[in-house]
Amino acid sequence: MHARRWFLLGVLSLSLVLVVMSVSGLNVALATLQRDLGVSGPQLQWIVNSYALAFGGLLMTGGAIGDRYGRKGALLGGLFVFGVGALVGGLTDSAEVIVVARVAAGAAAAFAMPATLSLLIDIFPPSERPTAIAVWSGFAGGGAALGPLLTGLFVTGWWFVPSWGWEAGFLYNVPVVAVVMIAVALWLPRSRDEHPRHLDPAGAALSIVAMTALIYGIIEGPEQGWTSAPVLAAFAVAVIFGAVLLAWQHRARHPMLPLELFGEGRFSIGASVVTMTFVVMIGFWFLFALYVQFVLGYTALEAGLATMPEALASMVVAPFTAPLVNRFGSRLVMAVGFAVLALTFLPLALVGTDTSYWYLLGPLVLAGAGLSLAMTPATNDIMIATPHEKAGIGSAVNDTARELGAALGIATLGALSTSIYRSTVDVTDLPSEASAPAAESIGAATEAAYDLSRSGPLGEAAAQATIAEAGSAFATAFAQTMAVSGAVSALAALALLAGHLRGTDRRIRT
Repeated sequence: MHARRWFLLGVLSLSLVLVVMSVSGLNVALATLQRDLGVSGPQLQWIVNSYALAFGGLLMTGGAIGDRYGRKGALLGGLFVFGVGALVGGLTDSAEVIVVARVAAGAAAAFAMPATLSLLIDIFPPSERPTAIAVWSGFAGGGAALGPLLTGLFVTGWWFVPSWGWEAGFLYNVPVVAVVMIAVALWLPRSRDEHPRHLDPAGAALSIVAMTALIYGIIEGPEQGWTSAPVLAAFAVAVIFGAVLLAWQHRARHPMLPLELFGEGRFSIGASVVTMTFVVMIGFWFLFALYVQFVLGYTALEAGLATMPEALASMVVAPFTAPLVNRFGSRLVMAVGFAVLALTFLPLALVGTDTSYWYLLGPLVLAGAGLSLAMTPATNDIMIATPHEKAGIGSAVNDTARELGAALGIATLGALSTSIYRSTVDVTDLPSEASAPAAESIGAATEAAYDLSRSGPLGEAAAQATIAEAGSAFATAFAQTMAVSGAVSALAALALLAGHLRGTDRRIRT
């Protein structure tokens, strides 16, 4: 038990928030980035997805290396490379360099993020770990909503804060990384497996290939088609290397991932719940940012401010999950969390082009509460089921479940909303060279209308009519996608409730 453990929890939570904000915060800068740099649609997609690809592919390896050689070193090294990636991404004007910077930041986060949770486990005694994990989870949920606010503030500018443009989505991380690194270096204790095994290079290589191929296939499926050759090849590689990885972990003397962990119900169900939570929530965050900016006309700053009630609700509710789980059991609390998320998406299924923010406020608060009620007990279950000396691997599994859920959420819900938009929008009034891209996305439709209005082929009234048509189609797509998210959340709640009623639930062990 460390004397400064609660202060160190703040340092670890801030490290976590940096990683989470870099994913969600960039969303509100994408429209500005695309306009200023003339980035193509595929390039914009890879600016977003390259981070996820590197992060998800290296998480297991990052957690194992932290356990073997030291979690403090993994955190410091990850933060340093993360900061360099943010600096390079914010100073370049090349889409290709931005993609490389995002890959570096994602790889760095794969070492830093597992280290934060495994260090927390090492610093806190068992009796205080559920509360500490709840605070950690609250910051994870809050950071996802705080990212758009800070990015929007610096992109748009406000009062004494100058407008930095899209570069703010990268550069504000740099000074924060420097401060966190100093705090980590000065006060965080060293932590590692007290009986370290040899590394498992073969297992690490197999996991990197399998996870990278799987996430690539999920990301590219909606764009290239689920039956296209590259996507099918990616899934084939993921299946083959995944099967070889499982076989190797069964026979390896020092396996990177002890497969017996998945035989523990708390571990496997916790990982499944984390994945499903992020399927619905990442899809929601991604589409909500586009909806409020392109349909409701919010600035980047206003879009960031709009998410604050969710962040506050998540951080307020998270600390209460530990006593609730101790009294009612984790599965019942997680079931309630998904039920709250289902109630979140129900009113969002009725939004339109003139929806008031006051209407959105209730669902945003419910989203934050539901996120904490579902995710925090799941994370605690994963870490309780993981041996203390393998905390880095347990944390990496938790983070891999998040990343897999995020990729699935953007791929499936993003593909669904795109399909509904394409089948709903009518932009036949645009010239043929502009109508095709405008029918693909609301961003392309808005940009085409403005460009054609400025250059002459399209009058101001016609341009506004096109923008209104695209906004109406996207509002329909967003609403129907939220209805699907609500149905998925309700099914998850029922499945967890059934498990609780069968008597397979357990309280927190200390």
